[in-house]
Amino acid sequence: MANRILDAVKIQSRVVIPIVKALEREIGKEKAHAIVGKAIADAYVEHRERRGYDLNSHPRTEQESGMDFPVEHDVVEDSDTSYGHNITGCQFAEYFRSISEPDIGALMTCGVDFAAESLIRPDWEFERTQTRMQGASHCDFRWRKDTP
Repeated sequence: MANRILDAVKIQSRVVIPIVKALEREIGKEKAHAIVGKAIADAYVEHRERRGYDLNSHPRTEQESGMDFPVEHDVVEDSDTSYGHNITGCQFAEYFRSISEPDIGALMTCGVDFAAESLIRPDWEFERTQTRMQGASHCDFRWRKDTP
């Protein structure tokens, strides 16, 4: 399934990249990326709503449930109220960097994480401060459950 997801993103990028480039010329890079990033994140949230999810599920359940993204990760923390993993290999990042479009790749892939997490796990605080897509050695995904 991971290859199907990557193949779909590659096909989508053939359409999205020219649109983003045209918008950058017309309204500037920052505004173009804000508009496109929000549209992609909103579309992903709608997809997750249709697909279904367990509200406030522990983040490890995504790993266990077969969300088969083309990434390699190492779990660095796992308790009832916190979870963290580092993405140490990412075929999305490899692809977008190979075509010299990591910024647009970040819009299409990394940019959905915060919107999806606020939908799926509103009682969990989500943080990610860096991505492989934008040159870091790893993506640092961290969750902490809000406790009353």
